[in-house]
Amino acid sequence: MAMQSRNSSLRNMVKTQYNEQHMGAAYGPYGQMTQAPQVETMRIDDVIIRTVALVAATFVAAILTYSMVNNAIGTDALGDPVVIDSEAFSTAMLLGGVGMFVGLGVIIFSMFKPITNPFVAFVYAIGQGLLLGGVSAFFEARWPGIVVNALLATILVFGGMLALYKFRILKNSPIFAKVMVGAGFGIFGLMMVNLIGSFAGFDLGLFAGPGESVSALQWIIAIGITLWAAFSFILDFDMIEYSANNGAPKKYAWAGAFGLTAGLIFLYWNLLRLLSYFQGD
Repeated sequence: MAMQSRNSSLRNMVKTQYNEQHMGAAYGPYGQMTQAPQVETMRIDDVIIRTVALVAATFVAAILTYSMVNNAIGTDALGDPVVIDSEAFSTAMLLGGVGMFVGLGVIIFSMFKPITNPFVAFVYAIGQGLLLGGVSAFFEARWPGIVVNALLATILVFGGMLALYKFRILKNSPIFAKVMVGAGFGIFGLMMVNLIGSFAGFDLGLFAGPGESVSALQWIIAIGITLWAAFSFILDFDMIEYSANNGAPKKYAWAGAFGLTAGLIFLYWNLLRLLSYFQGD
């Protein structure tokens, strides 16, 4: 069985494949063995095509809320961003909030079952795009050029990790997988605690907000999570390659695409935050 992925949907994908492959053939009447029906198997190209489609859906949804927030924000006499259209801004934030909870729900669902339904995958992508666009526009209004830099950094990091895996400079291993999966659960727990704390009105000081001074702890957390987001692609590539080489059903190409899309979005978020830390005020 392949090494575990930090992405729960991809981990469950391989677990499901393993169970299906080891169920054995059924026996029909008179002791005759029944041949299992042939299914079309996934290819790496299938994962690529679906990943491009999900990323495109994320981008289109992001443009919607990005435009709304961008048009709703102006500048004051000092050049600081201010909201000039509260209705449009509130609508964009509402859409982003809905997208956040939809995305969180799909991520939690993926911890128990691989995302093989394209509808669920697109709902996640669109929801995250609505959240991503509005927040990105706010960051762009405060620090012009930061969104383009974050997008370029995301592409370069993803391409770099793909090259490192392709040429076997970085490989998956049992120890690497355990460290990444364990760290992933820790990061998820940290973010959930921070989210719950923010709803309750408590600032735990784990992440610095726009305009706030950045503490040493916040620097460490931001850099650590960003590095984890980058290196976790090694596990995803390994799991997708394993599934394709071992004849996984074609429907699991959606699980692979969902995992890569979720990883790209998570990497972008953390690069955007990290770049904002470097801006200062």
